[in-house]
Amino acid sequence: MATKQEIHSFFDGVYTKSNRIIEIVLIGYFVFGILLSFFYDTYFVGIGVGALNMILYFGSKALFGKTRYIQYVASLVFGIFMAQFIYQMHGLFEMHFTAFIAIIAMITYQNKYAFLPQALFVVIHHSSFAYIQYLGVINEVDAYKNIYFTQLEFMDFQTFLFHAGLYALGVVLAAIYAHNLEGHTTENAINIIAMKENEMVMQKNISLANEIAGGNLENSIIVSEGDKMGEALQEMRESLKQSADREKEEKFINVGIAEIGEIIRANENDIDELSFRVISYLVKYLNANQGAIFVRIDQDEEVFLELKGCYAYERKKYLDKKVSPGDGILGQCYLEEQPIILKEIPENYINITSGLGNATPDFLILIPVKTDHAVEGVIEIASFREFEQFKVDFLKKVCENIASVIASSKINAQTRELFRKSQEQTEMLRSQEEEMRQNMEELSATQEEMQRKTREFESRFSALNESGLAFSEFHPDGTVISGNPAFSAITGVSPEQLISMKYDELTGRNNTNSFGEILSRLHTDRKHSGIFQFNETNGQSTELFGTFVLITDDSDEPKSIVFYGMKTGGRTKPAVRKEQPVT
Repeated sequence: MATKQEIHSFFDGVYTKSNRIIEIVLIGYFVFGILLSFFYDTYFVGIGVGALNMILYFGSKALFGKTRYIQYVASLVFGIFMAQFIYQMHGLFEMHFTAFIAIIAMITYQNKYAFLPQALFVVIHHSSFAYIQYLGVINEVDAYKNIYFTQLEFMDFQTFLFHAGLYALGVVLAAIYAHNLEGHTTENAINIIAMKENEMVMQKNISLANEIAGGNLENSIIVSEGDKMGEALQEMRESLKQSADREKEEKFINVGIAEIGEIIRANENDIDELSFRVISYLVKYLNANQGAIFVRIDQDEEVFLELKGCYAYERKKYLDKKVSPGDGILGQCYLEEQPIILKEIPENYINITSGLGNATPDFLILIPVKTDHAVEGVIEIASFREFEQFKVDFLKKVCENIASVIASSKINAQTRELFRKSQEQTEMLRSQEEEMRQNMEELSATQEEMQRKTREFESRFSALNESGLAFSEFHPDGTVISGNPAFSAITGVSPEQLISMKYDELTGRNNTNSFGEILSRLHTDRKHSGIFQFNETNGQSTELFGTFVLITDDSDEPKSIVFYGMKTGGRTKPAVRKEQPVT
């Protein structure tokens, strides 16, 4: 919409042209006044008053410049020129028409108020001079004999009214016409301004359309009210910009996920290398400053988060850190299984709770690396700039992919470890089997040897029994363990009854070799030989020449005592025999 200042700028041109017309007319009036001086020798009036009029107009023009004040001055000057001409021509009635000529010239100002100074001057002039002439002063008083208004001897009031009315009608018609011209000029100005504004808007719209066509969607224009085309172009630009932004964000996410996938495929069997490659890529791809990845470790019924990869300021960081669930914001993120975003981070906060170093970033994000069943770790990234939402969404998707790989990698690692242990156990079993086979072979050979020796011992023992050699075996406390038939025949006690009998029960009272004495000697000499007396069932005693031998275990402790003996051929007197219980 056109402003007053813009509309006035159009009238400046109108006023400039009008001033030139008015100035031509004023100069003409000045020259005309000089010419009239020749009729009645009014040179002083023609030149003096005319010069004063010109000075008044051009002096006011110099003072007021291009303002409307010069129009009112020009209107007054025209009225003064009219009075001058009437005076110079001694009231020639036609000189009154110079006022109408001035009115016609002033119509070019297109200012209905510009006629007021002249009209007021004319009213004052005509009223005063008509009244003077009505009083007859001109004819009666010599002092006023040079005052002229009309050549009529008398102007009655009716004539004056007709004269004034016609002038007033002319002024009114001129004012109406000037007003109409002013309105027409104003309308033209508004239309021209509107056309220029429309042209400017069209040029802006064309420029915006060219920018859009060239792919530049960042520039925008201020759309004027009612500019449907501009609004449509703005909407189209915004729509294309949103589409381009979405495409850019989707490309960012897809490219990032694809490259992360390559890293995963290349390092899926090494969780340490995978962690470092992933976190270093994320820090650089997101234009962040530092980051870390913690992986859940299950060890001996203990669960903790272990730092597997750390990357900051284009360098790999070698840190050793373990965080328990619930410890600090990292452990809290693990327990809550939800992303944590911090935009206002206190000084030294990271050094205390996140372990990323001494720098204090402006933006910190922690995202759990989780599958549908469990949290496998936490990714932590710090930056001096806040992440856009699509970068946060990208991180979430990356964490989903990494979680399954970490879980699979841990399972594969466990499987490899189990396979390694299984191979070791298989090799151990194979070695043990081979050793067992050898032992079995040795055992079989040993058994065969033992069987051979047993048969040989049995043959020898049988020969021993048949030879009449007495044999018996005793506990260290003197209890009979076994005895052969020869020993049983000598003692007259069956082999079954011999078992659990004491040595002292088998010997006579006068036997000087008690079992305790024999055992004492065996501790020293390991064997003891001599003639020993045993009771028989008929009350007689028999002397045996024999040997006691001490049998020890691996600790050199007495295990048993073996006796070998044979009769000496003589008998002794009957011995007092103790009654033996029947078993």
